[in-house]
Amino acid sequence: MADNFQTNTGSGGPTFASDDVSAIQYPRVKISVGPDGVAQDGYTPFRIVSLATTNLGVIKASSAELGFLWAVNLNAAVRYLKLYNKASNPTLASDTPVWTLPIPASATGAGFVLPIPEGALFATGLAYAIVVNVGDTDATAVAANEIIVAGGYA
Repeated sequence: MADNFQTNTGSGGPTFASDDVSAIQYPRVKISVGPDGVAQDGYTPFRIVSLATTNLGVIKASSAELGFLWAVNLNAAVRYLKLYNKASNPTLASDTPVWTLPIPASATGAGFVLPIPEGALFATGLAYAIVVNVGDTDATAVAANEIIVAGGYA
């Protein structure tokens, strides 16, 4: 197919050479099959903004496929997002996280983006905690509004 764009010297962006919308190539949507064998055509988004606690919570209380994570830390010291294969709030004194993810430190905001193209299966459920220290049993609370986590699950 020919390139139907021409340079726009006025506003700086491209313009179509004609009104023919059939010339527009739309991206193909890939429907993938996750590790649980179920076709996934999208993820349900979630967002967490830290409270002045250990932020114990459940994203999904049944089998979950985690598709991506995004986290930002507004504190000058590293903080930790811990993910659990659990359908209820974790017990920090006794539960072992499946993943412990450090969120880089920066008072102006630092973080990470973690795409998981094939998805990560949490067979029982997807629970989390956000704490100050890396130890599995750490129960040191973070400050309110210092950590932002977003992601998608199925």
